[in-house]
Amino acid sequence: MRVLIVTYWELTQMGGIWTYVKHLADRLMALGVEVDIMGTNGAKNEVYIRNLNRSFSKDKVWPMLQAKLNPTDLPHFTADPLVAYYELNRYAFEMGAAYLGVDHYDVIHAQDPVAAVAIKRILNRNTPLVTSYHGALARETFYDAQNSNAQLTLPAYLQSKRGRYFLSLEERSAEQSELILVSSNWIKSTLTELHVPELKFRLIPYAVDLPSYRAQAAARFRQRKPAGKKVIAFTGRLEYIKGVHVLIKAISSLKKIRSDWVCWIAGEGNLRDELYAQAMKEGVDSDIVFWGKLDNIPSFLRRADIYVQPSLQDTQPFSVTEAQLAGLPVIVSDTAGMPEMVQPEHTGWVVPPQDAESLSTLLNALLQDDATRTKVGAAAKAWAEQHRSLEEMGLRTLHVYQEAIQMGGHRK
Repeated sequence: MRVLIVTYWELTQMGGIWTYVKHLADRLMALGVEVDIMGTNGAKNEVYIRNLNRSFSKDKVWPMLQAKLNPTDLPHFTADPLVAYYELNRYAFEMGAAYLGVDHYDVIHAQDPVAAVAIKRILNRNTPLVTSYHGALARETFYDAQNSNAQLTLPAYLQSKRGRYFLSLEERSAEQSELILVSSNWIKSTLTELHVPELKFRLIPYAVDLPSYRAQAAARFRQRKPAGKKVIAFTGRLEYIKGVHVLIKAISSLKKIRSDWVCWIAGEGNLRDELYAQAMKEGVDSDIVFWGKLDNIPSFLRRADIYVQPSLQDTQPFSVTEAQLAGLPVIVSDTAGMPEMVQPEHTGWVVPPQDAESLSTLLNALLQDDATRTKVGAAAKAWAEQHRSLEEMGLRTLHVYQEAIQMGGHRK
């Protein structure tokens, strides 16, 4: 079997999609599957097949697309700059994918609705399409918009032209896919709201390469934690949807109660400078270490005592699983797929989203209760090791591919 794993997004080591794609590809190849990986390289503005070192520069078609999709001829198309940006890039992505070739695969596994729609438009044969939904695109763009307009509500956004555009991408990709992979019941529910048939879904939770994780964790992180202080940790992209601003507000309140802690934040993103400024404004800049991008997160997490995932929306973040494997008690927001990763007060805690005071109160309680932190962290580690097997994820995904091929054959 030959499979193309494809995403419209960039394949960077900081992104959860890349973690999923790499782990899945490695496991599938161990099972004898030929796997190619296609994505976008933003730095070079190209579409490329990562493992084959083949690429297509979007610069070759960008002037032509801009000339064709111009404000004079298509005023409605260009009225919303974000929608116009997505469409221009989707067309460029389609042309790049067509140039690189997509018709010789047995199955195409799209990692997002944009890639799914693009690939389906250029296929010249009846290749089965499987699509993974790692998030809810329309809702993610809502949170980006809310960052600029705090009064904006989700229902109002989803009824706007921009919201309907992103919903249409999700609807079209789901309709055109033989089968849909989801990692949580929450992401499934967002698609059933769009009238996607139940029969299309296959629930396969994300997994981690446990031997590789343990090998990385065995390395010693370069910095010891300050004497007499416990580490509150976060890893991930520094973007609004990840809720790091909520964590900073929470530790600002925590500082009024106690000072036996330090907050370590690992990751990069477009809100880095804004978060630095917030930390200074809140008076906690000396209590936070922004580590930037780290190559060894398991080693970093060994120095931590509590892990916080304050995201406004997150399906099944790898960062939570990595923290659980490190034996850390985890705190997640009560939103999206994250509550499905935690058994409250047994393997972690769930707090209301964007509720800095509730988070601060819980952090205070945990910092003064060593026994509970140790007990919950151990239970979290045992749960993750039992339920996050990469071998099982790879085998179940391969079965989905085989099922999609059978469905495609019946459709011909």
